[in-house]
Amino acid sequence: MITLYGRSGSGSAAVEALLAVLGIAHEVVEVPKDADKRPPEWFTKLNPRGEVPALKLSDDSIMTESAAMMIHLADGAPTANLSPPLGSSDRAKFLRWIVYLATNAYMTDLRMYYPERYSTDESHADAIKAKAIIDLNRDFDILAAEMGDGPFILGKTMSAVDIYAAMLITWSEDLAALL
Repeated sequence: MITLYGRSGSGSAAVEALLAVLGIAHEVVEVPKDADKRPPEWFTKLNPRGEVPALKLSDDSIMTESAAMMIHLADGAPTANLSPPLGSSDRAKFLRWIVYLATNAYMTDLRMYYPERYSTDESHADAIKAKAIIDLNRDFDILAAEMGDGPFILGKTMSAVDIYAAMLITWSEDLAALL
């Protein structure tokens, strides 16, 4: 049995969606935060950074990093065709975009919603958020320009990267209002 440790509105959403699409039996454990916004001690033993999601695999190993989970799960179910085969040009695109989204859009979303985390001086929060909004628009513009005819990121075939992108876009659907 796989266990997904997550929280509503977090990066666990895409992983949970992929598990459901793949029909993989799993349990979801909600990871609360205390009044100081810290996760419980039992969770920091699983992930010392205290970040969700974390995935407990069937061999009891713990995996962190949502994009890595998406790749691992999609690769583990090759007949679902949610990750292109090794060596294909679509595989290179798949890896490019899931890493791009994880390192750019995801991290920029975090700067936008939690700007106070990115400076030791609280007075910087407004400027950090403003720059994050600009950067997130750029990140999604780059993705849109590179997609081509679509309708999916890899063209005519949906992949796990589309699920990941959908989560990020959903978080940012009010982006225009923030400009």
